[in-house]
Amino acid sequence: MLQKIREKVSGWVAGIILAVLAVVFAVWGIDFTFSARSVAAKVNGEEVPIEPVRRAFQDQLSRFQQALSQDVPEPVQQEIRRAVVENFVRRELLEQRVRDEGYRVGDEALDKHIRAIPAFQVGGEFDMDAYRATLSGAGYSPIAFETEQRRLLEIQQLQEGIARSSFVTGEELARRVALQRETRRVEWVSFPVERFHDSVEVTDAEVEARYEETKDRWTTTEKVDLQYLELKLADLASEVEVDEDALRAFFEEEKAREPQRFATAERRRASHVLVGIDEDTNDEQARERIESLGQRIESGEDFAAVAREGSEDPGSAAQGGDLGWVERGLMVPAFEEALFALEPGTVSEPVKTEYGYHLIRVDEVEAGHAETYEEAREELAEEFQRRRAEDHFFDLADRLASLTFENAGSLQPAAEALDLKVQTVEGVERGTGPGIAAQAPVRDAAWSTGVLESGENSPLIELAGDHAVVLRVAQHHPAEQRPLEAVAGEIEAELRREEALARSRELGAQARERLAAGETLADVANSLEGDFVGGVTVSRDDDSVPPPVAQAAFDAPRPAGKPAVTGAEGPTGYYVVRVVEAMPGSIESLPDEERTSLIASLTEAQGGEDLTAYLERLRQRAKVSVFDQALQ
Repeated sequence: MLQKIREKVSGWVAGIILAVLAVVFAVWGIDFTFSARSVAAKVNGEEVPIEPVRRAFQDQLSRFQQALSQDVPEPVQQEIRRAVVENFVRRELLEQRVRDEGYRVGDEALDKHIRAIPAFQVGGEFDMDAYRATLSGAGYSPIAFETEQRRLLEIQQLQEGIARSSFVTGEELARRVALQRETRRVEWVSFPVERFHDSVEVTDAEVEARYEETKDRWTTTEKVDLQYLELKLADLASEVEVDEDALRAFFEEEKAREPQRFATAERRRASHVLVGIDEDTNDEQARERIESLGQRIESGEDFAAVAREGSEDPGSAAQGGDLGWVERGLMVPAFEEALFALEPGTVSEPVKTEYGYHLIRVDEVEAGHAETYEEAREELAEEFQRRRAEDHFFDLADRLASLTFENAGSLQPAAEALDLKVQTVEGVERGTGPGIAAQAPVRDAAWSTGVLESGENSPLIELAGDHAVVLRVAQHHPAEQRPLEAVAGEIEAELRREEALARSRELGAQARERLAAGETLADVANSLEGDFVGGVTVSRDDDSVPPPVAQAAFDAPRPAGKPAVTGAEGPTGYYVVRVVEAMPGSIESLPDEERTSLIASLTEAQGGEDLTAYLERLRQRAKVSVFDQALQ
């Protein structure tokens, strides 16, 4: 049991890490295709790696589970999986199209794009140290990241090219404006239900009859009261006494286990010039070019000026090759070895890495610092307490799970054995609950068959890696029929509202008949004691008139020779609406700013439709194989 608990905690921690990385990579457009070992699909012979697809599917599945607060049905899972795979297939189609059409993104455009990413900025400005540190934390080298971003920008070029070629004709715009900005001149009479409330009589017999007809509506909500035992790592950690000798021994153990933990590593501020090896530049040509640049530096030219002119690293060229502060482990081995062998102010011979040839200069060296026990004590003491408490926490969790399983009908034996307090939470419903029952895993356990119907203790519930709970149902409050006496007032008010609305509706019908006979709406309103409003111009999103009036005004047909009459019912009464005139929207009447905004939004919508159609054509013409079994 103990091992299972630890494995679950490890899984939870790993899940959090992956979720964080998923957010980062979703923002940056990075994926892990280099680590895939099998394929989810083939698109025109090109493989779509399975691991990114699985991660995307799990991410979407988690979102659905959170929204539904329950397991996602298998048919829905299949549909989610299908949609995720299709997205990857279409992305691959776009990448192939970009490659075939020869789209290219220059260094300047790439540099501008990277500098605009907020994750690499400090105080709103691009910061090279933040750039390097952020990528390092994500396990990416700058050059690999820049290569990936260049590829994504090329895809964006294709998409924007399609979208920006879309347009909306003057006729289309005029039709849209005529419809969306149409206004209607209306008049109406209303018969408020409140007018009839006092005159409506509801008998006891009617109340009783409605009660019998709708008994299932007049029940209490099913609830349970829970007892539970909980373990919190934080509570256990606060109880751990910190012995100075033990803490010093812990300090030495940690130094031996992880030597760099209490030491600030040497770091060097470096600059470089890069000449890449690619399909346009072979190894020999790159070597000749880097040597030529090195000769210029040896002859006295400024290193930064040479880097700005000749370096092919878009992340540093504009800064004169400045890489910021670099520690061991951040760069590829050949680069790092050369960098840390140089004396400050000196420039290396050409250094070859997987990215090409480099000239490296060390601008400044900051020596490492070994942290003393006194300097590390505060942080160390907190970790010492937590580390000692972790073993105790897992041991207690294991014992709690065993004791509550062995004594399935009560929490008391486990409480006494482990010195825990039996706590309670009352009024827990299936979809909501107070206190600890606000968490879905607690409610799921409380309403499970074994706990609710058999009266058993629940299994150990992990609410987090450092919080565990076992619960039982102390009392079940099934849904019960509320007596007539308790709900008679509600039923009477409901019947009164219904009868008042029926009378309002009846007057509305009379009003429409008299209008059809040729009377004016004002005369009809006066005769039937309705509230008349006339000469109002309304738009589709008008909130200055009652919602039923605005809805009816545009549900009615446009007047053709004579006004259109319609009725509308709302909770406050019945309305008879007379549409006198319909006025199409006019482009000329729109302010310049609104007209420009409308054209932009319509063009953008059209561009989206064109891009979708383009992708659909690519999909239809492509040879695609999806390996469903690999995705299960």
